[in-house]
Amino acid sequence: MSKPSALDGTSNQGTPLSGEICPPKKGYTMAFNFNWALFDVLLKYLKPEREEAILDLGCSRGFYVRAMESYCAGVVGVDISEASLKEAVSPRVRYGDITNLEFDDASFDKTYSLHTVEHMPDLKQFFAETARVLKPGGVAIVVYPWEPFRGFQAIVAALRQYKNPFMARRIHLHRLTPGAVARITEDTALAHVQSKLVLALGIQYLTVLRKEG
Repeated sequence: MSKPSALDGTSNQGTPLSGEICPPKKGYTMAFNFNWALFDVLLKYLKPEREEAILDLGCSRGFYVRAMESYCAGVVGVDISEASLKEAVSPRVRYGDITNLEFDDASFDKTYSLHTVEHMPDLKQFFAETARVLKPGGVAIVVYPWEPFRGFQAIVAALRQYKNPFMARRIHLHRLTPGAVARITEDTALAHVQSKLVLALGIQYLTVLRKEG
């Protein structure tokens, strides 16, 4: 059976593998659905074009996918949370394990992932899959929190969800920096282009990667 096109409207089905991005407790919800300041930063660095195929990795309910539809006809979002998908706000959202994507090689011009990588157990596999589905020269953007220690920016979420600030380290599995991302991606086709500290939805890093070849 052939894999789905990056631009069709069908839904992927599959079994969650090691890349599950949800913390262990059922019912955990993201602290936000959409932030215009973060979206404006994303647009500045992603530079979406109307006919490009763009993939949102870990899109939750798809609020950023819905906003991106005004700029790109070929945007698709994938997420492994069935609870989020039941309340999806865009028909361009589908089920998908972002460490085992059901797309052909070189399917997308660009990808982005917003506040997802810090939750993922297997970052090497995530970046390997990102590289695989990108076209040569394609751009990948990842946004992740600046933290002086792991879980710092998840304390409020831990209090809200678990009533325990020490559970923040179960929400953020990694404390990431641009240097850490560069080390994780060094065995992939992704080359570091630039990283910035940005102020939108708190203090966070934005890293731009480009697929070589």
